[in-house]
Amino acid sequence: MSPVELKKAVLSTLAYADIFDYPLRENEIYRFLLSDIRYQILDVGKGLKELPEVSQKNNFYFLKEREHLVLLRKKRERWSRKRLKIAKQVARWLKIIPTIKMVAVTGALAMENSNKNDDIDLLIITSKNRLWLTRLLAVLLVELIAKRRHPADKEVKDKICLNMFLDEGHLKVPEKEQDLFSAHEVCQLKPILDKNGTYQKFLKANLWSKKFLPNWKP
Repeated sequence: MSPVELKKAVLSTLAYADIFDYPLRENEIYRFLLSDIRYQILDVGKGLKELPEVSQKNNFYFLKEREHLVLLRKKRERWSRKRLKIAKQVARWLKIIPTIKMVAVTGALAMENSNKNDDIDLLIITSKNRLWLTRLLAVLLVELIAKRRHPADKEVKDKICLNMFLDEGHLKVPEKEQDLFSAHEVCQLKPILDKNGTYQKFLKANLWSKKFLPNWKP
């Protein structure tokens, strides 16, 4: 692909991240590059140098006049790391439910980009045909050992949101939802409990995400 197309891909990647106020390191631009084909990381570095619309500070790249995002990202990383500790504690308890095959952090927290007052979104994969029973057990357990988010809650800081359940027989994102946002969600989720290689099964079931993020690897 031409240098023009490469620069367009790099700029598109930074623009998409900017929607979430998230400046990127060079290796992150490469990893999440929005492109139809794969590039080498050296190509991405060259493309960055030829984009006047892009600025850089402390090894982070961002659109012009968005320098403040570097400090914001560092703040969000600190807030996120505290929440990840909570999530991992909850996962250790959820492990006792035998039909839970995987627990993963999703959304902004998976990218260590959660805000000061955000909750903790978890995705749970269950044994085949055991989703509803497992969901009931997980909800009851989280009520006992942590602060669970409820639909009417106005204060959600650090609360556990069991926002998605899948069973291992239905791991693929439905075709009508296979878009750039869902591809990012698939690739950026962070497993904190993984039994029997369930994470790899999930990735294999969602190889369609490579159409949007061809450079991404776990």
